[in-house]
Amino acid sequence: MNIGTRKIVVDEAIAQLRLYAETNGAVLHYYDGLPGMTTVGGSDPNQVTFEDLGRTMVIGSDLRALDIPWLLEVEAEKEFAAIPVDARLEDAERGSDLFEAAMALDDKFTGHRGFGHAKKSKLLHLKRPYLFPVTDSFIRMTYGTASAGSEFLSAVRDDLVNPANVRDFKLLQVRLIAEPATSAARLLGEVPTLRLLDILASLLGEAK
Repeated sequence: MNIGTRKIVVDEAIAQLRLYAETNGAVLHYYDGLPGMTTVGGSDPNQVTFEDLGRTMVIGSDLRALDIPWLLEVEAEKEFAAIPVDARLEDAERGSDLFEAAMALDDKFTGHRGFGHAKKSKLLHLKRPYLFPVTDSFIRMTYGTASAGSEFLSAVRDDLVNPANVRDFKLLQVRLIAEPATSAARLLGEVPTLRLLDILASLLGEAK
């Protein structure tokens, strides 16, 4: 399995995902909305809410007091509405309407001092979890120079549609679903492939 500039075999990926799930139960429950992913897009999919901001804090967005009123006041309803909550990055080929809509929404949350790529990605992934990848310092290490903006979106999409990766991610999801009922990793069988990629990309970057 190729993720950014790194490689990982399925057995090692399963082991890493088990460890992540065991140590990040609050993230899986409050940020990812597991089990069931019943809060895809948040309570208002087309607007940022206090609920959304609280959920991003669970995954370490480290919002500042000044970020909160700005985020609540960004006028992005039109840009959100242009993207279905289940829109998939796999369908967002560079130059497509979906790709351009994703970048337009990304731009709406760009330019506020102290609100960088990591914070933005955690919010946008929450609002459109099948389309926007999370990025952090470790993921940036995994993806190298293509770690932000349109280049990052394209690079992650390339990994998602890589036929070998498609096969391996399907195998990963089958094995996660087959985990014992007592295993926290079983919850990860419900998340978008994009989220599995994010977790593995972060772990691979941290391990370097």
